[in-house]
Amino acid sequence: MRTTATPTRVDVHAHFLPAAYLQAAREAGLSSFDGGIPVPEWSLAGALDFMDRQGIDAQVLSVPSPTAHRLAGRGGAAKLARRLNEAAAEIIDRHPGRFGALAHLPLPDVDAALAEIDHSLGDLALDGVILATNYAARYLGEPAFDPVLAELDRRGATILLHPTAPACFAQTGLGHPAPLVEFVFDVARTVTHLIYTGALTRHPNLRIILPHAGGAVPALAWRISAFAAQPALTPGAHLSPESVLAQLRGLYYDVALGANPHSLSALLELADPGHLLFGTDHPFSPEPLITANSRGLADYPGFSDQTRRAIAADNALPLFPQLAARLAPLTG
Repeated sequence: MRTTATPTRVDVHAHFLPAAYLQAAREAGLSSFDGGIPVPEWSLAGALDFMDRQGIDAQVLSVPSPTAHRLAGRGGAAKLARRLNEAAAEIIDRHPGRFGALAHLPLPDVDAALAEIDHSLGDLALDGVILATNYAARYLGEPAFDPVLAELDRRGATILLHPTAPACFAQTGLGHPAPLVEFVFDVARTVTHLIYTGALTRHPNLRIILPHAGGAVPALAWRISAFAAQPALTPGAHLSPESVLAQLRGLYYDVALGANPHSLSALLELADPGHLLFGTDHPFSPEPLITANSRGLADYPGFSDQTRRAIAADNALPLFPQLAARLAPLTG
């Protein structure tokens, strides 16, 4: 077990593949994920070894795309989500100073999702939730999802907004896996929808993390904000270009696969370094790529040593207070 004076790295974007998830994927007939991504090897022991090699004190685990609804259908999603969240809680019980976890919700079934929020954030005391960018082509800004956002807002929940393939992927993917291009645009699509429907205005206590340096959001930020000057496009949302930019700046951004000059220069035009977080996308990102990404973060000339330390761990701890409390006895 790693023990340091203070946490040096908290990985907010790391996945786990419990047996129940892999079984559901097999039963759904999936031999790869999201249009051709190989299913990686994952084990708890392997994750701990990876963390030690990479100097990571703690990972915040989440189940990746595809969602429980995609794997088990509406009838089986609630049961599968419950099993996944209880598996996450068991890992935390075994290694409280090394792991946190984000609850998986059985959306688009809103009633089941509300029940799972109560169980996973209440009874299981998980550290937040992971939401997919869309659920069966339904996006989070839709009014039907408002009760879920309202409950998460009431709890001040931290949310990792994780991409999944859009409904049009068969036509737009051009035979490539969804993470290549479609993932980054579905993040931008979802964020724009949340803003333009007024969802983020109605729920200001949501603490939302966008993965991969925000995907396409930084490059599109000016365009997304500029269109808000046309009231006909934002009925009832009462937006302005300035308020849209403020909402984008209020989001958090992990740097998994994004710690390079191309991504960081665009991201830093939008986001304050205090809203940047360390992430790896392990085990879907190969370890040499993760090592290179960490090197890119260390070598980026626009960061002071203090900023690098904040991105590595300090910025994440207020978003995950239960994990921070578990780390405190080990690092005090």
